Amino acid sequence: MRTFILKIILLPISLLAACGGKSREVRDFIPGTYVNHAQSAYSIADDTLVIKADALTENGYQLTRRTGFSRVLNGQLQATQHKTKVFTAVWDEAKQTLQITQNGLIILFQPGGHQLEIANSKYRKL
Repeated sequence: MRTFILKIILLPISLLAACGGKSREVRDFIPGTYVNHAQSAYSIADDTLVIKADALTENGYQLTRRTGFSRVLNGQLQATQHKTKVFTAVWDEAKQTLQITQNGLIILFQPGGHQLEIANSKYRKL
């Protein structure tokens, strides 16, 4: 009987510990540099996304997105244009996602696949 009661008490504790381990794995994976390459008949784009934890907040992150973009016009590749944007994001512990505060986009992390996903774009971690 004692063993049964002990199992009932320890089961929820072990489940919480297992969930916390998964959460920690994702949070430890977040900081870093991610890259994406996209190409169509009309353009070529290369994105670099650098994510850093915000030292001033517990759940905040700073994202710097650098994009190199070239248009294809009449079959000719045009000069590359470069843009840099800085965003802030907040970690949602329950959903295990980052949400960009400026535009509401959700970032999903896949540590096992060594990548993240924003909308339909997948970025590979370097």
